[in-house]
Amino acid sequence: MSRRGPTAPLVQALSAAGLIGASSLALAGAYISSSGTFPDRITHPSGYTGTGGTLNVSVCIAPTSESIADMEVSVRNAIFNWNQLTPVSPNLFLGGANDIPSGQIDFESTVVHEIGHCIGLAHPNAATESGLPNEDRNYTKAGQGSNGVFDLDPGADGIKGSADDLRGDDISLHWFNPDNNPFVLFEPVDVSNYFIDLADLPAGDTFPANADRTVGAALGFPDSEAVMQQGAFFDEDQRQLGVSDVAMIRLAASGLDETQGTGDDYTLQLVYGGVQSGCDITVQVTGGSFAFCSVGTTTVSGRHRRVTAATVQMGSATNFDWFFNQTLLGPEGIFADGFEI
Repeated sequence: MSRRGPTAPLVQALSAAGLIGASSLALAGAYISSSGTFPDRITHPSGYTGTGGTLNVSVCIAPTSESIADMEVSVRNAIFNWNQLTPVSPNLFLGGANDIPSGQIDFESTVVHEIGHCIGLAHPNAATESGLPNEDRNYTKAGQGSNGVFDLDPGADGIKGSADDLRGDDISLHWFNPDNNPFVLFEPVDVSNYFIDLADLPAGDTFPANADRTVGAALGFPDSEAVMQQGAFFDEDQRQLGVSDVAMIRLAASGLDETQGTGDDYTLQLVYGGVQSGCDITVQVTGGSFAFCSVGTTTVSGRHRRVTAATVQMGSATNFDWFFNQTLLGPEGIFADGFEI
């Protein structure tokens, strides 16, 4: 899926062609394999077969990529952030609060988002794949019900994607916690605290809220948003994960029994493999599409699926004014994936 910025016209215009790669699924909900027909599907990263432990997923830069030297730090930092799996609020830094020159697009923020798709996560908002007009894409991810259209009403608060939205017979594809608050993490992170059935919504709520920045501000979490929310803006640093991102990785990591603390749980470990082919996730800079992850999945068991292969394609630097961060995360003297420097 591509990231697009509803207030950034250049990004909007150039990202549309790259919404889905040739082998991509139609991504939906919190997980890329869910749909209106199968709303409760959970997607795991490459290699998960139902056995617990550490799940190593290799991430490489394609040898044919443009901008290899420029992009390496950002790819390593994205790996570091997904491995840390630490939610941050606020995680949106705009204008003078970041190191990005005005008018440039942060490469690192975008690659963090796309790697999220490659390990199984989808947009929590309706996004471009819904076919809805731009002004309606921040409604919570859903499938069309029996009437064959999306039912859209922002409710009394007027905020699209919040808990009082009136969605008719739309089928929710968004997991939610007991408070229906995507900015708060509930422990344990498993199906005892995370639900897909609308019947489990708190009293008075009518649809799952998603972790959009406007919803966050209304709930008391300003400048906070899921990195998986579709939307890339000029001069914006969104390199750190939100609660919703962490919750969905940890829910999947509770394994096939969907219960935290049992033998089929896993810990995701992304491993940087350098510049080479054949990794579980390959990142490349090329072409005129803004950004997308082309991904396939296969069934593990029941409603559980796993990624089989994934490729992140980021648009050529000749077509997009990328800002390439060169500040490496991790302890001093250690690369983001733990290798000595």
